Amino acid sequence: MKEAMKRKYDRQIMHIDMNSFYASCEQAANPELRNVPLIVGGDPKRRSGIVLAASYDAKRFGVRTTMTLNEAARLCPGAVFIKPNHELYEEMSEQVMRIFAEYAPVMEQLSIDEAFLDMTGTEQLYGDFMKLAKHIQDRIMEELLLPCSVGISSNKLLAKMASDYKKPMGITTIYPDEIEEKIWPLKVSELFGVGKKTAAKLNQLGIRTIGELARTDINVLCGLLGESTALMLHNYANGIDSSPVVSTRDEAKSVGHEMTFPEDLSRTEDILRELLALVDKTAYRLRQKKLKGRTISIKIKFNDFTQITRAHTINEVTDSADSI
Repeated sequence: MKEAMKRKYDRQIMHIDMNSFYASCEQAANPELRNVPLIVGGDPKRRSGIVLAASYDAKRFGVRTTMTLNEAARLCPGAVFIKPNHELYEEMSEQVMRIFAEYAPVMEQLSIDEAFLDMTGTEQLYGDFMKLAKHIQDRIMEELLLPCSVGISSNKLLAKMASDYKKPMGITTIYPDEIEEKIWPLKVSELFGVGKKTAAKLNQLGIRTIGELARTDINVLCGLLGESTALMLHNYANGIDSSPVVSTRDEAKSVGHEMTFPEDLSRTEDILRELLALVDKTAYRLRQKKLKGRTISIKIKFNDFTQITRAHTINEVTDSADSI
């Protein structure tokens, strides 16, 4: 990303969407499933139910989420069908979200397989956000064998649309000055918030692309869709979205403090001094929240983004800096 791009916009938002998450989890857990068209959902023996997820090998045959298993079998006769394993997906989702949380000051988890990361103010720490996105994407693939796509923009709407722009394993920016090129030529049905019924109404009015929706008189849209929906979709078509990234982390599960230093620490005495300061702040936060804990964890991150973590559980709960 160009330096000018960073300076131009106050907010920097990432949306990370895991690709074909259920199918990807199954392939990560079972090497035998990695090179076959895979369909997750329903009862494979009875061929009843719907497709919850399909690998990209299966999607190339036209298999899509929510179609019946019988229809999917007709489209992709060589597919492997398996029942969903939700415990596996939840476990892998937790690992993914933990990785996201290591980088983002504020993270909003939308579902089991996607989240917004508000990276505003972290430019000096991470530098180029495209490189950071690639680093996160590569790390998730290396550690968990899961593919993901990343969208980057100055608001949540455009970041989400950017993550959908190229799948699998895409990294895309859609900033406001890129809307005409990347968003306006798309079908109006591809705009976030436009369902089938709304798309049909817009099509009847001759509005077939997002650009045409963006240029349509708002009063015309109000007459067709109602004031609130019309205003929302007109704003979306023009890339306008002021909604904040709202943290979904459960603060009650853990209390901590971390610090990124302007220069690398290498001397033991410097490291211990800063460590004691972090411990003291953590203990203070525990007492403020009237909480105590038994497991103490430490995370050390190096200047090449690699890190190590260690944890130790003590016999009794504490909020004391000395004990920690």
